[in-house]
Amino acid sequence: MPQNSVRMSPSEVKAQLKNSDTTMLQMLHFVFDSVLKRKSLLFLNIGLLLIIAGLNFIVPQFTKNIIDHALGQHDLSTLWFNVGGLLGTTILLGLLSFTSTYMMQILSQQSIKELRLTTYTKILKQDYAFFQNSKTGDLMVRLTSDINNLQSLISSDSLGLVGNTFTFVVVLVFLYLQNWRLALLVSLTFPILFITIRFFRSRIREAFSNVRTMNSQISNQLQATLTEIELIKSYTTEHAETKTFADIVDKTNTYTLEATKWQAIFQPLLLFINTSGTAIVLAFGGYLVVKGQMTIGDLVAYLSYVTILQNPINSFSRLINIFQTAQVSYDRIHDVMAFDAAIIEPTTPSAFPEPLVTSINFKDVSFQYELKTADALEHITCQIPAGKTTALVGRSGAGKSTLIRLLMRLYDATAGTITFDGQPITAIATQDLRRHISLVSQDVIIVDGTIGDNIAYGTPNATQEMLWHAAKQADIADFINELPDGMTTAVGERGIKLSGGQKQRLSIARALLKDAPIVILDEATAALDNESEKTIQHALDNLMTAKTSIVIAHRLSTVHNADQILVMDHGQIVERGTHSSLLAQKDGVYRKLYDAQFE
Repeated sequence: MPQNSVRMSPSEVKAQLKNSDTTMLQMLHFVFDSVLKRKSLLFLNIGLLLIIAGLNFIVPQFTKNIIDHALGQHDLSTLWFNVGGLLGTTILLGLLSFTSTYMMQILSQQSIKELRLTTYTKILKQDYAFFQNSKTGDLMVRLTSDINNLQSLISSDSLGLVGNTFTFVVVLVFLYLQNWRLALLVSLTFPILFITIRFFRSRIREAFSNVRTMNSQISNQLQATLTEIELIKSYTTEHAETKTFADIVDKTNTYTLEATKWQAIFQPLLLFINTSGTAIVLAFGGYLVVKGQMTIGDLVAYLSYVTILQNPINSFSRLINIFQTAQVSYDRIHDVMAFDAAIIEPTTPSAFPEPLVTSINFKDVSFQYELKTADALEHITCQIPAGKTTALVGRSGAGKSTLIRLLMRLYDATAGTITFDGQPITAIATQDLRRHISLVSQDVIIVDGTIGDNIAYGTPNATQEMLWHAAKQADIADFINELPDGMTTAVGERGIKLSGGQKQRLSIARALLKDAPIVILDEATAALDNESEKTIQHALDNLMTAKTSIVIAHRLSTVHNADQILVMDHGQIVERGTHSSLLAQKDGVYRKLYDAQFE
């Protein structure tokens, strides 16, 4: 049965990672889905905001009473009562505001923690094609800055919109009841505010989108530079790298200034419109006071209420910037969350056959990379016997590593089937499959931690006794014992404090501790000199004992004892047999490779 999982090309991966055109409603649903899991905190905050809005409505009444009654009638008791009421209400407002802000921060931190973990988990679960076509720096920005921008949506300012809307409606109705003509004149400024906000909205969003894109490019450049410092030093390309970085920074500055320009125009314009509303009240209200149709206290209170009325609009304008920045960030996070994996997990997975009894079978397997015109693998049919050692040899580009990637299901074959004791690879969950495979590669990955951390990586419950046993089998225990801190010795970023041979032995110890039934050695000694290779070979022999072993080897001297050698050329298996039988074929590919190495 052919493996018909959809395999995504690099260009399709990049297309999926381009900013999508999501809606504000989708963003709010994504963010507040986590908020609604904490309804008690949410409703407590909304209740506090409504109380704060009500108290803000009361404050101007104290001012009105002081001016019209206490001062107008020279009544000291009324004066002290209203001053006390004003101070008491202000203190209560401060306490409630503090409580609301603190509770909102708790809600915000808990919700954003969940969103960050959800996004991080989603990225880690993506398949090999995703990481091959994604920029590390860009993914880092999505997990850090973009998530932080979403946090601004869960704040007192954003949820305060509920209280502000309530205040706006109540105050507007009150003003119309007090003086409908004056309220109507003030209301004329609202459509102007709305049109202004609408005009600047798209421009601010586009500017922030450009800034966010350039920030990702800065992260990508920094990540590439700092991880390739040895190459840069070797080829003296410091000036070229600096110029590249300077160009990116220049573009970032240009887009940042553009965003700042729109904001700088927007805020003063908003202030002018609000001030126009205040001027209308002063002009017409002052006229009414002169005519005796309004008291001075009424006018002062009216001005306070107009300010309260403008606060929700001002808050909304501030939220425009927050929402626009958050929308850009959400678009980028949404791209990751909505990404369709190329490797399709089985809905009802079958267990990996343990122990592996008969063999791993490749039947008419073909595979093609997008950028190649010919298949990387063509109609591969072979059997890898359980408990035996199979070697894959051939020139560079023959398809050896590709075959291994299919075996680990980093890619899916475009045709044919791969089975383990008859169980199709597509029927086994990828995590279950990979738990049963240990890989030792020439490109050793060392995590930034201790010696023990590196050996125990992937086996978190390992005891100290198990670590030392694996270290002894990997012939690295003596080296560890000589270190001042032993297993707790820090290895440095990417294992910078270790030699190539020490790194390789650590990776072998890691694989020994994992104790998987299938062992893959992908040019495990290719980067070592002959002496180092000989010292490590004993550790490799320990690793392959009683295991189904697959050895990719460039040096043919390392595969003499393999139970089976598969010779690959141009994506096909052209010869198979033992070392002696293949060497006997004088015109064979293996014999030519062997002669070329030992001439």
